[in-house]
Amino acid sequence: MNALKKTNIIPSIINGIPTDKNATEQRREIVKNTYFKLLERLQRTKGEKTIFNDFLGVDVHILMRESGKKASNGSTKYWQSTYAVQHLEKVIRNAKPLPNVPIYKIPKSTGKQKEFNYVNLATLFYEFKSEELDYMNFTVKLTLGIKNDGRHIQYSISKIEVQFLEKENTL
Repeated sequence: MNALKKTNIIPSIINGIPTDKNATEQRREIVKNTYFKLLERLQRTKGEKTIFNDFLGVDVHILMRESGKKASNGSTKYWQSTYAVQHLEKVIRNAKPLPNVPIYKIPKSTGKQKEFNYVNLATLFYEFKSEELDYMNFTVKLTLGIKNDGRHIQYSISKIEVQFLEKENTL
């Protein structure tokens, strides 16, 4: 384990996910399959396709036409984003804001955010941590679309560089 930490060598596959930057098609299939399995399990065990976010105190709805569609495109660029989709329940449950980064913002007036009729967006973050493997230390951004009836919909999840984000919001 120490050799991995010192050299920070990333394996070619982590948790079944190809780490090569050109493996987006393989990661897209993993994301789609993960969403289908999650939705099926949530429906079977809870009777609804929601995961409670502890920070906001709301149920976050997982809708394949919104959550899965966006994630199958956006969560495939980096292996870390695909890994986060595999751990979506934990991410949604425990995501919280970062200091100096606003939680709420107005959705874009074009594209999917407009098409899905979001009246607001909430942005939360989750940090994956590992003492043994440096490459398993990363942060993901969870974006929730909020409908005018108050429902929170999981919109996207993606790996981010926190230093850049914090600098961008403090300028």
